[in-house]
Amino acid sequence: MKIRKAIIPAAGLGTRFLPITKAVPKPMLPVFDKPNIQYIAEELRRAGVEEIVIVVGPDSEVIMRHFGEAPELEQRLLADNKQKLYEIEKETCSFNVKFVVQEEANGLAGAILCAEKYIGDEPFALLLGDELIYAKDDEQSCIERLIEIYENTGKSVIATMQVFGDDVSKYGNIGIGEEKDGVMQVSAIVEKPAVNEALSNYALIGRYVLAGGIMSKLKALKPRNNEIYLTDVLDEFAANGTLLATAFNGVRYDVGDKAGFIKANVEYALRSKEIGEEIKEYIKEKGKTL
Repeated sequence: MKIRKAIIPAAGLGTRFLPITKAVPKPMLPVFDKPNIQYIAEELRRAGVEEIVIVVGPDSEVIMRHFGEAPELEQRLLADNKQKLYEIEKETCSFNVKFVVQEEANGLAGAILCAEKYIGDEPFALLLGDELIYAKDDEQSCIERLIEIYENTGKSVIATMQVFGDDVSKYGNIGIGEEKDGVMQVSAIVEKPAVNEALSNYALIGRYVLAGGIMSKLKALKPRNNEIYLTDVLDEFAANGTLLATAFNGVRYDVGDKAGFIKANVEYALRSKEIGEEIKEYIKEKGKTL
């Protein structure tokens, strides 16, 4: 079945970025010249996903405004003959986006369930807003790769990367079985294990394609520490042989981490046709003083 829909959870409080996230939702923090949530919407459009459901918190009107119409701004840009800026503005409201509010902070699975009325029993992509994955124009993007695998196999599939040392405990961790053509059978999943309890060095990261019918399984979960965990259902899929994993092309940035956020801004700026060379020269000169 074709993947037509996607969910982007964006209801977190972003406490690691206080005080800015007191007023600005973390998904709206800019990476170079766009909020990071727009990059994720663009990743989905590139993959052919038709409908995006963004799960927001109760005080996230700014995300809705960003993806909405702004007729007064558009009229002013046209009146000032700022055609390029007008096109940039129109791009922000060109996505087919629906919004749902997550009233209760009950975890990732809770956010997914908030989108049930739009997803139903269809398979869908799930992209976490804390992670940007940059792919060149001639590379298959991460979510394109996952969708391709799902549409070829009918099995849920997750993106993975290798991590080492203390980083193992920062991520969901997967056991790996048979591998063929870069696609791995997942044997089990544990949530952020101690290093000595890890199943492998493969981490679960924020890109998924999930088979239809998962909503009923999520609703049957029992909360742990006031949250319901997607990994509980994924572990069930792994036990049944219906969960796959794959590495991905491109560069991943953890923009939920302050250092990762700065690295993303620097590298996206360096890729800019407008100021990339200027930033490169600045970094070279700055490096001489470090």
